[in-house]
Amino acid sequence: MKINYLILLGIIYAKMRRGLGRIIAIVASIVPLVIISLLLNVRVEDILAIGLLPFVVSCLIAVAKLFMQGLRFHYYVRSFVGSNVASIYKSVQIRMGSEFVTLTTPAYTGGEWVRVAWLHKNGVHSGKGLWIITIEIISDVLVGSTLAYIAMVVAFGAHNYVISTAILLITTPVFASYLVLLTLSAKRVIQMPRFTRPLLTRLFGEEKGVRWTNFMNDSLRELCEMSRIYLRRSSLRVFAIGLALTFAGASLHALTFMVIASAKASVGFFESLIMVAAAISIGTIPITPGGSGLTELGVAYYLNTFGVDPAAFGDVIVAWRIASYHVPLFVSWALLIRSLKG
Repeated sequence: MKINYLILLGIIYAKMRRGLGRIIAIVASIVPLVIISLLLNVRVEDILAIGLLPFVVSCLIAVAKLFMQGLRFHYYVRSFVGSNVASIYKSVQIRMGSEFVTLTTPAYTGGEWVRVAWLHKNGVHSGKGLWIITIEIISDVLVGSTLAYIAMVVAFGAHNYVISTAILLITTPVFASYLVLLTLSAKRVIQMPRFTRPLLTRLFGEEKGVRWTNFMNDSLRELCEMSRIYLRRSSLRVFAIGLALTFAGASLHALTFMVIASAKASVGFFESLIMVAAAISIGTIPITPGGSGLTELGVAYYLNTFGVDPAAFGDVIVAWRIASYHVPLFVSWALLIRSLKG
């Protein structure tokens, strides 16, 4: 069997996260949190004052969100490839584990390649694997962008022009790019740019340049074939269920904030939903791992929409970030290690 270099890259990348890379990524995600805490004048006793019960409940909801993503992944695999690829247990485990790579990479990327690698290991063509993760990403983009745009409108109506403009400028290019990709993949066969082969040949030699280019083109060809097959009315039910699961995950993410905030003030579900969506939108700027620092700033700035002083909610922001980000970070790491060993 020929070595699939893209898949190998994904596996190596995931394994690197187990060692020094994992430590660096986790430290890099903590430093912005410490800085935010200092800026908002948050002390350890302020965070402890929130209470153990709200924090634990928020952590459990955050892990439930990971589980929901795993269920969606298994549903897409079963719908587009078949039920004989792997058990729901293994599908959910690898999806939850791959989130570790996503949470330690700028712009929430990287975990997709771990899942493509796992699918390839289980006999799924890399092109079909690319199709599944593409649909996953597009589901996240559609739901996330819709909520972000709602958050933008609410913020604009409250004269919070800074955050509303930021959401518009960050969300629109991502939303438009994936819609264009989905449309093009259904109408034509997308291939690598012409300079890909000469560039790879110059860097790695003629044999590898040709092999890698052919592999990438073959994967893209299969991806486009899957688009033509499934982007039809007959697949609307699959997409509708996938979007429903995506929205359920977003709702759980919102609940993580609402539960933490309830220890200090009454914050509604809708407010939490659009605030978290706005924060995630800001966090997609590819600067820090997992949007660390940016996400907290997004929440802080968005609080002005509701007339809340961010400094007064600093302890809530920090506690929420620990519960919704750092706890899933360690849970997903443990599951990723288990998946790689299996």
